[in-house]
Amino acid sequence: MASEETECKGGDAAADRTALPGVDEDGADALADADIAAVDVRERAVSYRDLLAAGIGRETATALRREFSLPYSTTFGEGIEDRSDEVTGLQDGERDWVAASASDWEEMGVPEYDPVEREPEDIWADHDRPTPVTAVSGVGPADAQRLADVGVTSVRQLSFADAGLVADLLDLNVMAVRTWRFQARDRAD
Repeated sequence: MASEETECKGGDAAADRTALPGVDEDGADALADADIAAVDVRERAVSYRDLLAAGIGRETATALRREFSLPYSTTFGEGIEDRSDEVTGLQDGERDWVAASASDWEEMGVPEYDPVEREPEDIWADHDRPTPVTAVSGVGPADAQRLADVGVTSVRQLSFADAGLVADLLDLNVMAVRTWRFQARDRAD
């Protein structure tokens, strides 16, 4: 590692640049022309867009961005409108929404966000509450009551139930219970 640092500080800088994963001689030359040293990449002083601007191929620049957790861009413009142009993966409507969020949302008729205050215990209780069997297509309230009589009260329990046994206990068609079980498995967390 010490020899690599020596090369970077004054030795053969091109050799240091080719030590980056996926960077060949042409890539090293492009980095040298853009005055980007390997240490700049390792220390995240450059962005993915800087690498592309330097002439590094998209595939190599993407690999370096992932390897060294490089930012996509080092500049995102002055305001949110400029930044919305820099963000990739947005569709036109989404880009317009981001840009519009810089304006006064009250004038746009957007209602004020008014969160309902809840205790953390209540939030977790809702999260941990089992999904009732009526969430399964075809299981109505009467079926849910019959299933509860044999101990099946949640989607998760229904997804693991022995269809033959449940059908026998409730005098139901085994295929109907298997269908419920199959649908419950699709819904089970």
